[in-house]
Amino acid sequence: MTEYKKSRKTRELLIDTVGELAADVGFANVSMRAVAERSGENLGSIHYHFGSKDALFEEVVKSAIADFKEQPSWSAAAGLEVADATPEKLSQVIREIVHQQICMLFNPEKPRWHAPVIYQLLQYEGPLCELFAREVLNPEIAAMRRLFKIVNPEMDGDEILLHTLILNMPIFSHANYMTTILKLLNTSQYSDEYLQRLEDLLVRQTQLLLGLPVDEELKGTI
Repeated sequence: MTEYKKSRKTRELLIDTVGELAADVGFANVSMRAVAERSGENLGSIHYHFGSKDALFEEVVKSAIADFKEQPSWSAAAGLEVADATPEKLSQVIREIVHQQICMLFNPEKPRWHAPVIYQLLQYEGPLCELFAREVLNPEIAAMRRLFKIVNPEMDGDEILLHTLILNMPIFSHANYMTTILKLLNTSQYSDEYLQRLEDLLVRQTQLLLGLPVDEELKGTI
């Protein structure tokens, strides 16, 4: 193995280790000693590859949010033209947002810690939370505000926030409480069928709350 490949694998191992620990106990409770013990690397190796604890944590966050930046769930809302915003189109955009959010959080090809780490960032004050807010949360909130204003121009900021949280929180709860929910489901991972039911429920709920056509009414119109 070349030195470059070995170095890359070590970096990936350390990022995965911190991600797993942060998913379990939160970033604030992750110590470098725990990272060293779990990864089998010494403290010197951690410093060599990342320079500092903060730099390592930042790489963990960047790894977890990469898909959210490259394929944001809110892109359909951000790109929506007011002139094209028929009720049918708005219902379709709601579906696209929820579908993309679920696909990104529960992608079986991604490390399992990605989903709960995203939720942890919502509770973590400091540079990591600021990074998440700048790269993911703020653009999403702006796009959702634009969407809900198109749906109802009279909607105020508080109501927009409530609709955004009602739409997103069940998805994030399935990430943060994944272990408990999977035990209740008596399975090792969410099935495609279960995630589809989650998507359908959230989409229909949001369509009805906003007074938009539900999916059954959209057949053959788009």
